[in-house]
Amino acid sequence: MPFTSRPSWPRPPGTRRIAGRATAGLAGAAAITLLAACGGSSGSSAAPAGSSSAGASASATLEAGASCKSSSATKITFWAWVPGMGRAVTQFNKTHPSICVTQEDVGAGDPEYVKISDALKAGSGAPDVAEVEFDELPSFEVTHNVVNLVRYGANNYQSDFVPWAWKEVSQGPAVYAMPGDAGPMAFYYNSKLLAKYHITPPATWADFAADAAKLKHADPSAYMTNFSATDLQWVMSLMAQDNAWPFAYSGGSHVTINWTGPAQLKFAAYWQKLLSAHEVNGTTDVSATSFADMDKSIDASWLSSAWGPSYFAPDAKQSVGVWRAAPLPQWTAGANVAANWGGSTYPVFSQSKHPAAAAEFSEWLNGTTASWNITKTAPSSLFPTFVPLLNNPSYQDITVPVSGSSKPDRVFTAAASSIQGVPWPPFMTEALTESATVFAGVLNGKETLAHAFGNFQNVLVNYAKQQGFTVSS
Repeated sequence: MPFTSRPSWPRPPGTRRIAGRATAGLAGAAAITLLAACGGSSGSSAAPAGSSSAGASASATLEAGASCKSSSATKITFWAWVPGMGRAVTQFNKTHPSICVTQEDVGAGDPEYVKISDALKAGSGAPDVAEVEFDELPSFEVTHNVVNLVRYGANNYQSDFVPWAWKEVSQGPAVYAMPGDAGPMAFYYNSKLLAKYHITPPATWADFAADAAKLKHADPSAYMTNFSATDLQWVMSLMAQDNAWPFAYSGGSHVTINWTGPAQLKFAAYWQKLLSAHEVNGTTDVSATSFADMDKSIDASWLSSAWGPSYFAPDAKQSVGVWRAAPLPQWTAGANVAANWGGSTYPVFSQSKHPAAAAEFSEWLNGTTASWNITKTAPSSLFPTFVPLLNNPSYQDITVPVSGSSKPDRVFTAAASSIQGVPWPPFMTEALTESATVFAGVLNGKETLAHAFGNFQNVLVNYAKQQGFTVSS
């Protein structure tokens, strides 16, 4: 993976939460009061929060190609925030003379989702195709606002994607988006620091806890890693690897919310013990603070996604060259369970007047070597769910300065095939917004993780019921 720029995932910490609070109706817009949404109603007098003018200046340079000079070409609008994605758009337009795709960047994450939701309610103004994160896709599925791509040949691409990614864009036989990038996780560690205290990458989480205690005893100023309690997606990624996923959802009006079951509380107890002993660092993730702690040998490792090293690289000064990747520790010795943190999908919205052309673009963008040869490189630097690229030795063997002569992508690509798909709930925007407050006490040491899990359970159950869901715990 070319760690030369910061890729699209995750958005800067706080972006989603700030946007969520500033637009209090977003979660409702994304789930649109389920009882109405399941009936297919999208009527609203609200005007779109952002028209195409928001990205007009950017889009003007992203429609090159003979197709866009032809008045007979089918016009497709594409919203995405990935840096450098316009290069792929330009290539598509050059090679597909009957379709002209214009890209617009109306904001990363929530700002885009707000504009899409408002346009869908208003009946016009939505893009034909847009970048939508895995965890947000169900919010558009439940409202019937994304197109089933099976009728446009999406299943022809299924074997080219890792199974978990295909599972997360599907409900039953329907496929509601093409999977794009992802973030398989690994134990990314300071090899020099761990070697100093004769610690090797832990094979199990029991080993991890023992090593954390050993490190703290040897150097009271050091931590085995940081635990970012307010970064909900990161926490949930680790929960998934522990078979403690707190949601079950397969479409419709019924959802299971379980943050207080035996598996969830066992997970909370494990990490709380490390937090209480100050053996893991209670700091926010993907931040100047966390990167400084890593660079100064305060945090010895990072439970990182495949995109993580590229985020850390610009901040690494003292520790350049010493970072290595190893598989995540396992809860059961000898197991091989991976985790995913991040990634996006590319649905076609039901408002599109040209769903076949839009589907053709989404399928080409995510399901062809021609496109991935562009988006795998800087400044996009996307990590693929596309198997032909994952299996390519030249991709696996890329080296980057922060990791010295090691080849971290060998670990990340191996993890990509060992991830289990998870059922995201159709109200992740609300969950992410609330988590900033609910888990703040864990981050500052004033509340236990188990207590926060209990509070979060109550918050989400109440919200889901208010939106018309039938809830099981």
